[in-house]
Amino acid sequence: MANIIIQPSLVQLQGHFKEVVENIFNRWTALRLAVEHGMGGSLGVNTAIEIIDYITCFCTENKIDSHDLREVLEEIMDQEFETICEDESIDEISEILIRYLCLLKENKIEQVKTELSRLGPCEIWIKSGNRIQARTLDDSSGSEDEEMDYQDQDMEPLAMIGALGSSSTPSTHGSTSDFLEEDTEPGWTQVRNRRRK
Repeated sequence: MANIIIQPSLVQLQGHFKEVVENIFNRWTALRLAVEHGMGGSLGVNTAIEIIDYITCFCTENKIDSHDLREVLEEIMDQEFETICEDESIDEISEILIRYLCLLKENKIEQVKTELSRLGPCEIWIKSGNRIQARTLDDSSGSEDEEMDYQDQDMEPLAMIGALGSSSTPSTHGSTSDFLEEDTEPGWTQVRNRRRK
């Protein structure tokens, strides 16, 4: 007797898939570096949140593959963050997201949750619904020149996306405002500013 797969409704699918997208994007070093370096403006984290919502809807409402998703992510990084990823992270993220989307469409929610838990914990720096407003970094000085700017904010290193279960942690400390990465060691993310000033 053939197995019958009960597909989740679009609302259920989007809810579960948004959790996946948030999890993966919170591990995406290139996106985090772009936000930290102010490539999306002083409120680049809000742009990252909007991208999570957009990618969730785009993937669940259209019939796409990893190639389609890769093109969309490349365009978003270029247009919204003036960044071109040279580390193949977009390819990897596209494949991971499409794989999880397929599992969710087959109602394999527990399998997805189990696999995501194996990735280990990560710092949640972007989450849908948690937009930020401009504020000063040091409230005691009251200087208007100290408006929230993620390229000056001290942030902890972020575990990068690797093979499922990878826990390598490249450092994002000490980077320059020129946002030009030089020689990188294997396994590290390389992100370049598209426009030199």
